[in-house]
Amino acid sequence: MSRLRAVDLFSVELRFTSPVLTAAGTHRVRPVAFVRIETDESEGFGECAALTEGTAVDPPFDAVLAAFERTGIDRLLAAASARGGVLPQASQVPALFGSSPAAHMVAATLEMAVLDAEVRASATSLWSRLDVDEEVARAGVPVGHLVGIPEGRRVDSLVDRVGALVGSGATARVRVKIEPGWDVEPLRALREAFGDLALQADANGSYRMDGDGDGGGLDDAMRLIALDDLEISCVEQPLVPGDLAALAQFAARLETPIALDESLTSLGRVRDALRYGACDVACVKPARLGGLLRARAAAAACHEAGVGAFVGGFFETGLARSANASLAGLATFTLVGDLSDPGEYLQGPVGASSGAYPGLDGARLRLFDGPGIAPVPDLAAAVPLRTWRAP
Repeated sequence: MSRLRAVDLFSVELRFTSPVLTAAGTHRVRPVAFVRIETDESEGFGECAALTEGTAVDPPFDAVLAAFERTGIDRLLAAASARGGVLPQASQVPALFGSSPAAHMVAATLEMAVLDAEVRASATSLWSRLDVDEEVARAGVPVGHLVGIPEGRRVDSLVDRVGALVGSGATARVRVKIEPGWDVEPLRALREAFGDLALQADANGSYRMDGDGDGGGLDDAMRLIALDDLEISCVEQPLVPGDLAALAQFAARLETPIALDESLTSLGRVRDALRYGACDVACVKPARLGGLLRARAAAAACHEAGVGAFVGGFFETGLARSANASLAGLATFTLVGDLSDPGEYLQGPVGASSGAYPGLDGARLRLFDGPGIAPVPDLAAAVPLRTWRAP
């Protein structure tokens, strides 16, 4: 049992190597908060996944940072104090927090830090702690890339970007951002150019079936039926997140599998979506669900229901991406996850150059063999915000 000594909160502002355009907005800047936990046996690091701007389901970075400083760290310290100074186990951390989106982000960050401290203290790897098969860990997990909407909506630019990924041999799947007016044509061009490539489309909830969408109401969503001829692996979150009944009805009309992302805001919502038959594929994001252990439970529920799952991302740095890679090694994650090298989309020393991202072998990512979830991240460029000392 480790005794908690201190918690440090850091932040750093990184920039994307180039803007990432999506139906939900454009990503240009990537602020990141890191937590360091010090115990009498080890240290552990966690990374906050919140992006600059919030969405309908995800809180903005500033709101999550405020939650850390107001109550988040204090709750962890209070839990340790109630245990005679002993740090709660990682499995106990999510229960310390509420069910709001910001609380889930805080819980996920602190759970990651506690897990890191636990596996460092026991000189084991995260993949071993998560019960990933050793052969899978040695072989590595397949890596998928995400490609945004190109500036100017140029189909040739999109084809060139995907062609570079395919030509490098570093991707097993490409997930392409779409929105009304940018969907069938670019995906058809990619299918014609790359006949065997595993392609996914991600709509970020931008289509409508009730007549109030900017793209033209009913025809807005139903035009996605044209994707059925393109052998797309799935179309992700075509409709607004909250209406699982509408998503189930829409899924019944498409041959292309429907994936859910923003709809899956908790383990309970994952189970609801499975019960409704609202998704054929689940994009499981640990930070949105409240941590790696809840994400593992969500993938297990999907597997039991016969629904494919993959690990989704929030443009993490190497630290969290390494943690997500270990999670993706579980047999319940049957599809390729968002595990590309952070150095491909982030500038700055807390991306791939932190040493926290495992190496790629072609389109497979070797899992970090410990101890810890990743090498100790280089936080030299990060700004120390505050330190909390255990009583």
